[in-house]
Amino acid sequence: MSAYGVHPTRYGSLSNEQLYSMFRESTYCKLGENEKLDLLQETVNRDAFEKGEIGAPEVRFADLPVNESGNAANGVIHVNRDMAVNGVQSFEYNGQTIQHPISAYNVESLNTVFHENTHCFQNQVIDGTITIGDAQKTAEYQANSFTTSAVLQDGKSQFGSQYLTGETANGYYCYYFQSTERDAFLGAEEKTAVILNGLTEKYGTEPSFEAYAKSVEATGYQATERAAIERFQNLNFERDLNQILQNQYFGTNVQVDKNTETAVKAEMIVTYKSLQQQITQTNNLPEKEYTKMSFNPNKPVSLEEYDTTLRSSVNAYYEHVMNDPTMSKEETIKSTAEMSEKYLDAVQEFQETQGMQSTARVGTNEGIQFLESNGIHTDTNAVDAAGVSTTDTGVIDSGVAGVGDDGAGGGGIDNDGDGLDDGMGI
Repeated sequence: MSAYGVHPTRYGSLSNEQLYSMFRESTYCKLGENEKLDLLQETVNRDAFEKGEIGAPEVRFADLPVNESGNAANGVIHVNRDMAVNGVQSFEYNGQTIQHPISAYNVESLNTVFHENTHCFQNQVIDGTITIGDAQKTAEYQANSFTTSAVLQDGKSQFGSQYLTGETANGYYCYYFQSTERDAFLGAEEKTAVILNGLTEKYGTEPSFEAYAKSVEATGYQATERAAIERFQNLNFERDLNQILQNQYFGTNVQVDKNTETAVKAEMIVTYKSLQQQITQTNNLPEKEYTKMSFNPNKPVSLEEYDTTLRSSVNAYYEHVMNDPTMSKEETIKSTAEMSEKYLDAVQEFQETQGMQSTARVGTNEGIQFLESNGIHTDTNAVDAAGVSTTDTGVIDSGVAGVGDDGAGGGGIDNDGDGLDDGMGI
């Protein structure tokens, strides 16, 4: 159940200036844990109101990994307790707990809740809870949601994740500059800077302010962008990255830098495999920064949900290649067949991992009509647990694109009439 709502605090009557002055290190260090929690909650309450969110996320302290300052999911923002309360990073080494002080923990805590609440805002944009006037940004967020698409790379078709977790050699830059993270990093950095500038003008600078400024100068958005441009030799790296994700999600073919496209697609494929492994091993997704999810990450993923996700991706891929003028009919049939086989293998692997009975049904026939004139036929046989039809070779039912004895099959692309590929939980 989502924790979005009204979360009153003891600081609700303070002005913004009074509230933010409590992030001065001389004040913040004297606050107790509950007082710090209320301060961060009130900050999120006001940020959510300014962004136009419906309700505000609930802020909680949590014992997170040393390298994770916060995460957000289902209307809850978790902030690293060691960092925000104690101002330290704690980790185990040779059986001993070692603590490293964080000189700007007051400012880092402020930045963290701004970053995570940006994800909560994005989630409400993606799931349609709120509507913003920026159609381009909305499209970018939708294309960067937690769902999958079929990626054609080096003549091979594989599933890829639309949200990137930084798995490949160039993966960190793909992670950092995908639209949801780009706006979370940059937005939090900019808003924190405005607050610190105001505090400095009134009270003068403080060591924590200076330490934070040095950190931003070395590793902040501008520094990271320069490094990405140099690494990829592409002045439009951020723009191209997000256009690639949109091309994948919406089936468009806007021209982008080919080297960047290769790197992003590789990251999509590896991220998908990594997340799939986590799902099949634990039937549970890590509660990290997947605020794009519209389902509870602690809720087990069912075979039906898993099947629906991949099925929609294959349908979207089929629609895309059918309208790709650069691909011949033979290439279209071949690549669609590859994706159909991968779909069947993935669903069967998931089923076997979960120990389900071989007689379980993957889905129901949705009566999608395939055009015979294009070498595409109608298949009315239900898919069994192995995903194989009894009368056709390799046909995927339930409206999923497939290849049978007489050619390619496809359809069922838009399940809810919105004109878009229906991804997981979106």
